[in-house]
Amino acid sequence: MGRYLRRFLAFLILQVLLVTVAGAQIWAGQAEVRGVVPDLDEAPITGAEVTLNLADQPDVGPRSVETDNRGRWRIGGLADARWNLVIKARDFIAAEGWVQSSIGRTEVIEVWMRPLAEVTAAFAESPSSVLRWLEKGNTLLEQGQYQAAREEYEKALGAVSRTSWAKILQSMARTYYLEGDLETAIRTLQWALVVDPADPISTQLYSNLLEQMGRGSEAAKFLSELQTKTPIELEELTNQYSTVLPQVQAGSPSPTDHSEVPVEEPRAGRTGSYRVRFVEKSPQASLEVLLQRLDLDLAQVEAVDPAGGSYDLEGESFRVFVPSSYSPEADFGLFVWISPTPLGGFVSPEMQQALEASRLIWVGADRAGNGRARWYRYLLALDAAHNIRQLYSVDEERVFVGGYSGGGRVTSGLAMLYSEVFRGGFSMSGCDYSERLPVPDKPGAHWPPGFPAPSNRVLREVKSSSRFVLLAGELDFNRAQTRKTYLKMLDEGFEHVLYLQVPGASHYDRPDEETLTQGFHFLTSGSEE
Repeated sequence: MGRYLRRFLAFLILQVLLVTVAGAQIWAGQAEVRGVVPDLDEAPITGAEVTLNLADQPDVGPRSVETDNRGRWRIGGLADARWNLVIKARDFIAAEGWVQSSIGRTEVIEVWMRPLAEVTAAFAESPSSVLRWLEKGNTLLEQGQYQAAREEYEKALGAVSRTSWAKILQSMARTYYLEGDLETAIRTLQWALVVDPADPISTQLYSNLLEQMGRGSEAAKFLSELQTKTPIELEELTNQYSTVLPQVQAGSPSPTDHSEVPVEEPRAGRTGSYRVRFVEKSPQASLEVLLQRLDLDLAQVEAVDPAGGSYDLEGESFRVFVPSSYSPEADFGLFVWISPTPLGGFVSPEMQQALEASRLIWVGADRAGNGRARWYRYLLALDAAHNIRQLYSVDEERVFVGGYSGGGRVTSGLAMLYSEVFRGGFSMSGCDYSERLPVPDKPGAHWPPGFPAPSNRVLREVKSSSRFVLLAGELDFNRAQTRKTYLKMLDEGFEHVLYLQVPGASHYDRPDEETLTQGFHFLTSGSEE
């Protein structure tokens, strides 16, 4: 096996030398690309490896460079071209994207790097969740953390179609191989071949590995028998291999929704926690007005929603919490919640304590999670605010909207597009903006706008008067977007924006009472920390 590896490596080195000599004339020129590499707190990263390769010829490009003690790098002598950019650093997830070089262009490219300790999604919130699993898995594999890499790959396997399994299984096989567990590596490659018998990479890896072990005839027999299997037999074999696959859910987690809690009729002035039905729609909850503000037309809604945005409010339910200290004279505010799950209430004692300390009433619609179309989530939030204000004495200047994860994204749009109702928003572990924003660890990529910008007149008022709190955990996979949104809002002239970062917290860790109270205090009193 040692002799085989030495020959194989010598062959690879020869190929690289030949490509380098042949490709040097292609990529050489008078342009340069320069940049800076910080972490998500914008501290410079020293010693990061920066590699450029021609976009249409991935193996052709100049020698890699490293960032200096200020996180800066520069590569000169380049042709005018589009380049694939890869940046790697220990303890960070590799950053990949593209840049364009041109003579006379001196723009400094800033690429933030996400920490390798970042906790990826536990379920497939969106296609980007799968991409994050694979990105982190590949980086962990390269940095020698094989078990952790497999955990990311396994999550991806549970969330994608079987047609995408082969490449993921190849990477998993590599982790076993590098750990020295050759038998499990063989079985994993067999699994990849059962999924896609025609995949040339799986075939080559499987054959080479068994050849190294002196078991070439065994590989030939397995591959030959595989060609005789019918689609039904291959499906059965795939199911057999899949018995070890962790079950990964797509969409939001669905905690107990406490649907056994009875739905009651509204009763003015009631305190404590309860579940209620409302019958009076908000005057602001007009589908026509909402679609205008979201820049949608009814045909677009009806194309994806058989109900066409119509709903029976009496068939909905809402969770309410009113602190025991409530009285009509106590200057209470209202916090309308947008949940990512079917539960409109909260289970956190820290949240209850923060609400009590801030003199805020809570209301959230059930069945308004990430799985429901956003127009319903907007309209139900408006209905909730309207009906609570009929039952309680609420300071109109202390009415806010908030949400977690996907609910935080809806919060962003509600707080800007309905500023006549909500005086601000508290987006926790998820937010959007009205313009596209650059993805900081993927040069050339952008997050799309989450909602249209309001009119210039409304936007000026929002920037000067509305208040926004953006919260993310230090290890939250939405942290980069949250911080980019915060900096963009400051740059655009929003006067009252607070960014809160919870040390050591992931996307799924509840904020502590102190952090929640700090956020509510900023919203309700206007005092900035």
